[in-house]
Amino acid sequence: MVIKKVMVAGTGNMGRQLALLAAMSGYMTYCYDVNEDGLKAARDFAEAWLAKRVEKGKMTDEASGFALENLTYTTDIRTAAEDADLVMEAVPDIVDIKKKALAEIDEYTPDDCIYASNSSYIVSSRFCDAVKDPSKVLNVHFFNPALVQKTVEVVRGPHVSDETFETAFTFAESLG
Repeated sequence: MVIKKVMVAGTGNMGRQLALLAAMSGYMTYCYDVNEDGLKAARDFAEAWLAKRVEKGKMTDEASGFALENLTYTTDIRTAAEDADLVMEAVPDIVDIKKKALAEIDEYTPDDCIYASNSSYIVSSRFCDAVKDPSKVLNVHFFNPALVQKTVEVVRGPHVSDETFETAFTFAESLG
């Protein structure tokens, strides 16, 4: 499976960084939240972070523009989820919240969509039953700050298919 469209669910500290990282890496990225204020904060963060990189000479204006062109911010779950190849879940680390978010998102994603939770301590087997195909749910944990740290844990539970694991691992590598 090839990842083209990424949905990031949640615009907190990690969600906004994951969305920007995916966009900078060339993925069409939809940053989704139920809260307009969270989306505004994520957008403001991305614009400021990219501007500082350009100002310091660590990024070109073109690369910054490329990242911003790849980012869409929305409260419309259908727009964010339809045609998504990968959902990066970065909602609060509470099992019931993760289950509710994933179940809602699963209504709109294609059948082959992969769900990658950024949780560092809640294993995906605790919430994988929230989607139609639990073999598509795993933990892909980015260390904070995700835009700086190069370490990513791709955690495979017994319910995770080979294809899901391999695709998630390749995706993590593609982010550098």
